[in-house]
Parts: sequence; structure tokens; C-alpha cells
Amino acid sequence: MGISAEDVKQLRELTNAPMMACKTALVDADGDMEKAAELVRERTGAKMDARVADRTASEGMVTSYLHQPSPGSPARVGVLLQLSSETDFVAKSEPFLALAKQLCMHIAASKPLFVHVDDVDGAMLDKEREFVRKEAVEQGKPAEMIERIVEGKVKKVLSDWVLLDQPFVIDPDRTVAQAISDVQAVLGEKIGVARFARYEVGN
Repeated sequence: MGISAEDVKQLRELTNAPMMACKTALVDADGDMEKAAELVRERTGAKMDARVADRTASEGMVTSYLHQPSPGSPARVGVLLQLSSETDFVAKSEPFLALAKQLCMHIAASKPLFVHVDDVDGAMLDKEREFVRKEAVEQGKPAEMIERIVEGKVKKVLSDWVLLDQPFVIDPDRTVAQAISDVQAVLGEKIGVARFARYEVGN
């Protein structure tokens, strides 16, 4: 089917990707704008991740978020987030600021414990493995299945604990890592969560 210049322009405005990448995605998606946008994000995001992998993100911002259960009521959950970028210019941009706000809201709602898988305490994981293994044995699971059950449960636990592996509350079809990658593709710089702290009354 024919792809119009207007379609390409619309997709470029949606994704901020190069014109040729937009046209190719529209052709591959048979003109479906939503599918084409997803293809562009996947393709440009992967390329951008590879290009920025070894760069240093030494700029950025510290931002905060207070969650109130209802208007006028005291805030019961607070979040501090350090989001990094390569330049001060990007740290002031609208996509970066919007991402920072969304990440704060996500942390408040999803209660991650760590930023990266590498940050997880090995002793915590070992304790979790032992608990799941003991439970599987008590349930009479076959010996050849137990290790698969253990690793499956541990993988699920990691997706609960690790910020970057959690489904993004704004769009649960993507992980937090994928959401950050999409913004990286738009801004052309390395972006990363340096650290965060979550506070909740009563905890």
C-alpha cells in the first residue's frame, strides 16, 4: 500500500525518529500508525541503548513526589529520585521531566526495593530460594521439577523487587527499563535511575 508523506510526518511527530525509519516502519506495519510507532520505538530504542551503553550520565536531577490519598489529606507516601542524564540541557527537557515524575509515581505505587538486579542482596535471594524449595518439597513436587519451580518463583520475585524489571504503572505492557529506553531514543542521551528512596507512614 502507498504511504503518504503526511503519514510519515505524523509518525515522526509521535516518535521523533528519522523520516526514513518512520517510512520503513509504516511500510512494515501496512500503514497501521500504532503498530508503526511500536516498531520505531523497538528499533531506534535498541540502537540507542547500544550507542549509549558506555557513556557516562553525570548530570540529571533530584526530584520528589508526595502522594496524598485524597485532596487536602496529609501525604502518606513520599519518594526521592535521582534521575541521571549526560547533559544539563536534557535534564531540563520536557520528556525528561515527565519521565522523572512518572517514575516517582511508579515507585510510590509499586514499592521497588532495588534499581538493578545487580543491586539485589544475594543473601535475600538465597533465603527466598530456600523458602520456595522447602515449600515445593512439602507439596510433594517431583524432584526434577523443583529447581525449575524455584528459578521461576525467584524470577517473579525479582520482577517485584527490581525497579527496572517491574511493569510500568503508566503502561503495564512495558517494563520501567523499556519506558526509559523509549525516552532515551527521543532525547539521544543516556538516561538512568541513579537511586531512589521511598518513605511511607507506618512502615
